[in-house]
Amino acid sequence: SLTLGYTRMWATEHIDYQGNGLSPGDMLWNNIGLDMSYGVSDRFALRMGVPYVISCYDGAAPHPTIGGISAEDDGDWHSRFQDVATELRFRATTGSLALTPFAGLVVPTHSYPTYGHGSAGRGLVEGRFGLAAGRLLDPVLPDAYLQVRYAYVVPEKVLGISHNASQLGVDLGYLLGSSFTVRALGMWQWTHGGWRAPIDFPARTSIPFTHHDQVQRTNYFRLGGSVAYSLTSSIDVNVYGYSTIRAESDINMKSLGIAFTYSASPAQLIRKKRSAEAQQ
Repeated sequence: SLTLGYTRMWATEHIDYQGNGLSPGDMLWNNIGLDMSYGVSDRFALRMGVPYVISCYDGAAPHPTIGGISAEDDGDWHSRFQDVATELRFRATTGSLALTPFAGLVVPTHSYPTYGHGSAGRGLVEGRFGLAAGRLLDPVLPDAYLQVRYAYVVPEKVLGISHNASQLGVDLGYLLGSSFTVRALGMWQWTHGGWRAPIDFPARTSIPFTHHDQVQRTNYFRLGGSVAYSLTSSIDVNVYGYSTIRAESDINMKSLGIAFTYSASPAQLIRKKRSAEAQQ
């Protein structure tokens, strides 16, 4: 399957380790993403994706220049490729409950700036390991499905500091007729280690401060949803968004986006399966 998407993300507040907000101005990101999944066999699948990020900060509280390191907080738009994410999945079960272990690697496409309100990303190599589970909710709700995904993220250490994280995603979908699918999405992250913002930050005049975004002890809960429409038997268009409900050492991120997927979305797989059963 091939997905091409555009997401606009924005935030106006930094959130400290106690959940209190402080507004430094407007932070904006426009992400254009290309994602491809390939079924190597009936059980193995390989996924690869890379976003192109166009970002900007517009506010009165830019980061200071430290030791010759300047933040891209000048009010201009800055654009670059971010990180290449790869993932290998293996379906371990054959029944109605699909259990799928996975392992992935995230590698920056190049050395890009990570210091600033509108930076494109953290610029770190990450290993990701976890398990996804999903099934149709029949016989209770035959037109619904549930997917749950847990990942343990191991980024490279910065300044010798470990800041691994646990991520949990929940995707509940319901098929409306033959073409529409509505979904409710929940996203959680808990970081194990790292700096609490801002009490653990070093002095704002020191070089270590330029790494504070990379090693924050970021926790969040984001809630969202989407509506997908099947243009054909192989092409879906998906409109989606989310908002930050609770965060610590993070920003109050919100997003809206649209994506076009060719081939195997979960809803498409269900429809194809039912069509085949109806013809038997």
